[in-house]
Amino acid sequence: MTAAIGSVLLASIDPARLRAWYERAFGVDADADGFLRLGAVALLVDGRDDVAARTREPARTILNLHVDDARATAGHLGAMGVTWLAGLEYRAESGAWFGTVIDPDGNHVQIIELTPAYWTARRNRFGMTGTGALAAARPATRLPAQDLDRARRFYSEGLGLDPVETRPGGLRYECGGNAFALFRSSGRPSGEHTQMGWCVDDIDATVTELRARGVVFEDYDGPGLSTVDGIAEVAGHYPSQGGRGERAAWFYDSEGNLHGIGQAIAQARAEDSAL
Repeated sequence: MTAAIGSVLLASIDPARLRAWYERAFGVDADADGFLRLGAVALLVDGRDDVAARTREPARTILNLHVDDARATAGHLGAMGVTWLAGLEYRAESGAWFGTVIDPDGNHVQIIELTPAYWTARRNRFGMTGTGALAAARPATRLPAQDLDRARRFYSEGLGLDPVETRPGGLRYECGGNAFALFRSSGRPSGEHTQMGWCVDDIDATVTELRARGVVFEDYDGPGLSTVDGIAEVAGHYPSQGGRGERAAWFYDSEGNLHGIGQAIAQARAEDSAL
């Protein structure tokens, strides 16, 4: 069984006040369902009448919010007049900035900025591949779009994805803790190879849902690759992914970028292979 934290719920006797504080503090608006999209894990502030006005054990659960510029964030929070539990400080041993504020209900919110020194130390500690300057960098997928408005509609209506951030000529999305972006370009992708891959736990359910949204999956019938109802079985997989192979499906977005969806085929258990 695979589980993932999709959201964190904060209960409050005054949810409107608490939600407004987070919106102002971190520059985010609640969506139609009331979720504050703060990265991969959303925050939901909900009203309850069986909780105290202020949390009784604020150190039991701490919200860690990662930011790109801790000092700028601290300046903004300071201008709001927030209460600091621990002022912003740089910790050389970890290569990161930390600071903790207290929200209106008494919850602790820790601000964290991971600097290049952090990623260098992590690479050295865990033996990350490579020794060059990019070994500690975070790869970012970029997909071209000749018509950015058309692409935005496709990703919203066809894939159920909306950008978390926009800029002139660009749309940024976050999914499963990772990010990718669409950028306006006069060039066309070749479409001859997979430009972006999606790892899912249930490819059948995913394909069914996307088809219902109007996504068209490709059919292949050739040496080494044959699809059945849009899904192929591919031999081999990376050992770290825990599979002996992969079930995969492909579709084009509105701009001609080829996407692949994959689900690892689990290794046979020892007791099964002994039968």
